Amino acid sequence: MVELNKNNPLVSVCIPIYNVSEYIEETLQKVLKQTYNNIEVILVDDFSTDDSFQIAQKFQSEKVKLFKNKKKGGNAARNFAFEKSSGAYIKFMDSDDYCSENMIEQQIYRMLNDGTDETLIHSPLKMLEPDGRTFSLPRSIDQDYTPGIELLVAIWNQEGFNVPHCYLMHRNLVIISGGWDEKVIKNQDGEFFARVAALADKSLSVNEVYAFWRQTKKGVSTLTSLKAYNSVIDTFQIITNLLFSYKDTQEMRVICSKYIGNFVYVNYPAIKTLMPRINKLLVNSNMSLILPDRKVLNSLKILLGWRISLSIIKKLNL
Repeated sequence: MVELNKNNPLVSVCIPIYNVSEYIEETLQKVLKQTYNNIEVILVDDFSTDDSFQIAQKFQSEKVKLFKNKKKGGNAARNFAFEKSSGAYIKFMDSDDYCSENMIEQQIYRMLNDGTDETLIHSPLKMLEPDGRTFSLPRSIDQDYTPGIELLVAIWNQEGFNVPHCYLMHRNLVIISGGWDEKVIKNQDGEFFARVAALADKSLSVNEVYAFWRQTKKGVSTLTSLKAYNSVIDTFQIITNLLFSYKDTQEMRVICSKYIGNFVYVNYPAIKTLMPRINKLLVNSNMSLILPDRKVLNSLKILLGWRISLSIIKKLNL
């Protein structure tokens, strides 16, 4: 166990709950096994229709507090959990995930030794398959960044990505960020942590521990409605504004163009009717659509154009 100081501050783990009866017990068991003892777990049930709330009730104690969401939606539940929290430091976590047993201990140690009230801490993630296997995706973002927005630049440069429980921060960062945007229904964590990173004096990496991200094929990340895609485009507008406010350069335009191009590549033709919005976003920021460099796409679009080519690729699963 690492030697901590500053009276081992309280860490609040804020967890929204929605129809996760299959996983919530394991998630809570693992949170309560953290080697850092001075934690509280704030659970907010977002109107579950299964028995998630009843399972969570079994864990209620001085350390585990359970509430019903005042409104509706994951971001509203996260804001309510933060409102009910008391910790000097905050970790947001989804209710079907977990992290290394010593993650909070190691992250707090790094924060107390090298961070400030405006520092963001991040750690790498591993994908967790339904059969229990774990694997890592290629990434190069597990390093220190000054200022913190450089982590956001690296993520948008497609060097890797994080999920909510990769991070730990002082509650001051949550407050000055304005909290989670309750209008956002997809790319919720991408938008929130973009704003946090933009405010952070630095983002420090703790690489010896992992956030485990369970692949359930359910949840917000699987939403494919036009409303959900529209919400993603809204977040792109917010995030590109942050990035261009930091560095209004041609290099940054290329990074953003490629990131948005990858979104189009993955989701076209489902987002076909939303292309005018994407084009407007690109034009207003002097960007152009840069699609991924894929052999099949490059060959087809010479003759057919990228729209028909992507439709064929998606239909034939090429």
